[in-house]
Amino acid sequence: MIGMVRRRLQAVRDDREAGVSIMELIISMLIFSFVLVVFMGAIVSMVRATSRNQVVSDTSTQLRTVYQRLDKEVRYASDINTPGTSGGNIYIEYWMPASAATGQSTCVQWRYVAASKELQRRSWLQGDPSSVTPWITMVTRLRNDLSQSTQQPFVVYRAGAFGGKVYTHQRLDVFLDSGLSSSPNQGGQLKVSLVAQNSATTSVTNTGTQKVCLVGGVQRP
Repeated sequence: MIGMVRRRLQAVRDDREAGVSIMELIISMLIFSFVLVVFMGAIVSMVRATSRNQVVSDTSTQLRTVYQRLDKEVRYASDINTPGTSGGNIYIEYWMPASAATGQSTCVQWRYVAASKELQRRSWLQGDPSSVTPWITMVTRLRNDLSQSTQQPFVVYRAGAFGGKVYTHQRLDVFLDSGLSSSPNQGGQLKVSLVAQNSATTSVTNTGTQKVCLVGGVQRP
């Protein structure tokens, strides 16, 4: 009897010390791999969603800043140049005469950089090219389809008769589309019409052929 008990205990001990079979190890590795794939997929999706949300937030902030700047400046402009191109970039300039607030006459130039998909701004004192500021990037990831007339970043309307109506001031329409892809849900748009309250039919640029600011050394590079 004692010998039989000893043999049974030895059998149990041998089974316990036998370890894991190859088949059990393979199954365990497959289960672990599946869990790892699911986990990594969730992480990638979360990172992409965070990236999209960050782009939307950054784009909205940039476009809001541009709108506030344009609304403040164009309102006091007396002349807006006809948009033009140079080096593949699209330019617009406007002239703000001296006022009690500024004390000096100021020129502002914006450009849509087609190569880098950026909107940049600089300014200078009228007639003083040495005062020109460096280009400052205001918006990134622009995606306007420049082959379409409806997606041009700058359009100027002159004071006078247009479309059966008579306008007493010049107007600047701005359209900017910015984001990661062609989907509007992954970016933002700025579409605004700004009126130059100090302009009139007698403004220098109202014929569309004469320009302000682009004299005295400051040009469209």
